[in-house]
Amino acid sequence: MRGTAGNRGFTLLEVLLTLAIFSVILVLLLSSFTGTERTREILTDRSRDFRQLRMSIDRIGSDLAGAFSSTGIEATALTCHEDTLSGKPASTLVFTAFVLPESGGPRPSGDIVKIKYYPKLDRDGTFLELYREESSLPLIENKIPTREVRMADRLLGFRVEFASGDAWTKEWPPGGLSKSPLPRKVAFILTASSGQEYRRVVSVPLSGQEASVPFSGKRTREGL
Repeated sequence: MRGTAGNRGFTLLEVLLTLAIFSVILVLLLSSFTGTERTREILTDRSRDFRQLRMSIDRIGSDLAGAFSSTGIEATALTCHEDTLSGKPASTLVFTAFVLPESGGPRPSGDIVKIKYYPKLDRDGTFLELYREESSLPLIENKIPTREVRMADRLLGFRVEFASGDAWTKEWPPGGLSKSPLPRKVAFILTASSGQEYRRVVSVPLSGQEASVPFSGKRTREGL
């Protein structure tokens, strides 16, 4: 009887207790793994958002550095209209600019282009997507499709501000001014999905030289 008692197996209670302990350990391990994966996804998304925001900010700043306007052609004027999409700030910026040939492109760019930055709602209507549109024939009517490129997505806002003196305005041209003058400075603000705002202020080198840009789109000798 003693030998039989010494070789007995596990009771049902012991088995259930073991399974319960094992289940708790397994849940803790899975929770830790899931949390690590979630953290990695968040960091990856933020890194991606930061990268595309930086590229967009650099491109907008580079384009604005070549912005010009001619008193002889109203179509070259810089304009900006502030709007909202689903409660999110959504400005539309349009201007004409001198450009450099594209590095490694199939053909060199034209001397001047019309550039437009504007946001759209994404398919879910949750975030904004920022687009850049470029026309190589900015001063004539044409039906050639423009090049539209998505610069950034998952945005909560795109705003533009202008300064011709000490005061800043959210639209251009401000009330009472003609369409020819360029602002001295332009600030553009992109709001990431996290709610953090990224702002950059750039100077417009050709501001004040509107009269020196004739119909050809080339600056006169006085403006060089």
